[in-house]
Amino acid sequence: MIDSLLLAQAPAAQAPATQQTLTESLTKDAAGLASVPSDIALPFLQHLAQVMPAADVAFGGGMLMLIIFIHATGVRAVINFVAKRTRIILQRPSAWRADLVMSSSVLLLLCLHLMETFVWAAALVYGGLVSSWRAAGFFAGNTYTTVGYGAFVLPAGWEMVAPIIAISGLFTFGWSGSVLVDIVARCQRIKDVIAGHTLPQPVPAQRPD
Repeated sequence: MIDSLLLAQAPAAQAPATQQTLTESLTKDAAGLASVPSDIALPFLQHLAQVMPAADVAFGGGMLMLIIFIHATGVRAVINFVAKRTRIILQRPSAWRADLVMSSSVLLLLCLHLMETFVWAAALVYGGLVSSWRAAGFFAGNTYTTVGYGAFVLPAGWEMVAPIIAISGLFTFGWSGSVLVDIVARCQRIKDVIAGHTLPQPVPAQRPD
């Protein structure tokens, strides 16, 4: 009788221990599953932060937006200038005036790019990345035109600013190239009008007597 009672009570006594073991196992499994994404994500984020530091991206990205805004304003001014001069020249077409508009437009675009290079140089100096204005101008000009910056490099931790300067130059020079195509077409239209005005007029056929 006593033995039967002990056998009946044994599973009940072992149940809490079994339940505790199962709970601990599930907790360990859940902890292991939770640690898998972090084991994958943390190294990726660390490598990404090393390749694209937040400070570089914030500084360079902000300056890139400023350069694009300046270029958009300057290009709009150049296009308005060319359109106005083209309307005036078409009233009295002249080839040399069309060439003058073309050369003036190229000069204005050159001044626009030089101003953008100066803005980059000023950002490097006031940002404390380059101490000399001459060195900053040389670095910004060479990098902006994608020529390369030679032996001069930015301080450690700011190297990614140089590629962003080059990207801004690629954007703006490509934009200027498309504007020049339109300006050349406008000037050629003036010359086509001049050619049409100066073509010899056909001699009317004489009636036989």
